[in-house]
Amino acid sequence: MKWVSKVLNSFRYALEGLRYTVVTQRNMRIHFVVALAVLVVSLYLPLSKFEVLVLFVSIVLVLFAELLNTVIEVIVDMVTEEYHPLAKIAKDVAAGAVLLTAGLAVIVGISVFYPYLNMLFHQVYSTQKALYPANIGLAALIAFDFFLTLMVKAWVHRMRKPELEPSMTTSLSVCVATLIVAVIGNLTITLMVLCLILLFLGTRARVQKPTPIFFGAVLGLVVALMGVQLL
Repeated sequence: MKWVSKVLNSFRYALEGLRYTVVTQRNMRIHFVVALAVLVVSLYLPLSKFEVLVLFVSIVLVLFAELLNTVIEVIVDMVTEEYHPLAKIAKDVAAGAVLLTAGLAVIVGISVFYPYLNMLFHQVYSTQKALYPANIGLAALIAFDFFLTLMVKAWVHRMRKPELEPSMTTSLSVCVATLIVAVIGNLTITLMVLCLILLFLGTRARVQKPTPIFFGAVLGLVVALMGVQLL
C-alpha cells in the first residue's frame, strides 16, 4: 500500500539524517559514546525507573539539540559560503543551545550517579590502607616526577624526536592532582580536581601539540600511582 511505503520512506530518511550527523559531526559521535557509556553504567546500578527515565530524556535532549545545530550549520553553509556576522551568530547560538542541554545532562548525571559512585568510592577506600599521609614523601614524589620527566625529555631529544617529548607542566599537574585525590579521598574533591585537570589540558592543547600533553599526563599519573603505593 502507498501509505505503508511513505511511512517506511520516512523512517529511512530519518535514519539517513542520523547517519549523516554521526558520520560528519565529531560532537555527535562524542555524545553517542558518552550516552552508551551512561546506559552501560546504569545497567549495573540499582537505579529506579524515574532515574532511568530522567537519564533517557537528558540524552535525547542533547542529541536533539545536536541535530538542530547540524541543520542550522548546513542551512547557513548552503545560503552563503562567505563569512557573514549573522551567519556566525546563527551558528554560535545553535552551539550555545547544545552547550546548555549538555550542561543540563551533566547535572542530571551527577545527581543520579553521585550517591552510588560515592558509596563505591568509600568502599574502595575502606578496603585500602588508611588515607595516604600528607608528609614530605609527597614532595619527594613531585621532585622525582620533575627529574624523571626532565630525563625523559633529554633522552627523547637526543633521539631527535622532539615531538615525543613529554610536557613538563602537564606531568607535574597530573602528578599533583593524583596525589591530592589520594590524600583527601573524597569523591566531590576528586570530581573537582578532575574538572580542573580537564580545563588545564584543554588550555594546553591550544598552544601545544597533543602528543607531548598525552605523554606528560601518562608520566605524571604513573609516578603518582606507583609512588603512593610505596609511601
